[in-house]
Amino acid sequence: MTMIYTRDNVQIQYTLKTNPPEAMYWTTHNLKKTDIKLITKTDRQTAAQIRQEIFDDIISREPNQRKKYTPSADSVSKRSKATNSKHAQVRSKQQKTRQQNKSKKVEKHAAVQPNSRRTRNVSK
Repeated sequence: MTMIYTRDNVQIQYTLKTNPPEAMYWTTHNLKKTDIKLITKTDRQTAAQIRQEIFDDIISREPNQRKKYTPSADSVSKRSKATNSKHAQVRSKQQKTRQQNKSKKVEKHAAVQPNSRRTRNVSK
């Protein structure tokens, strides 16, 4: 199916090549920019810009935008933010106590070691 996108009063023809082909009709399918194939020939950089515009246009008109949300270029997604979660804090505390326990065991073992040599009582 050939579709038309108008940009600067120029009509650009494109198609959607999804895998499987019937996925273009599904509301649950996550569309990718690589699924958009331009029929109208343009240079590579312009084609990439047009593909991005078409992608944004399609995504903005989708009924279920919550699943299809793509963050803008200047925003940082929640997943990429570096936060120190509760689990990481607990884990670091556990690691510190393990290290302290190991050092105590090593000190205790070093203190016992020199006196721990036993001589055999060999009777003749």
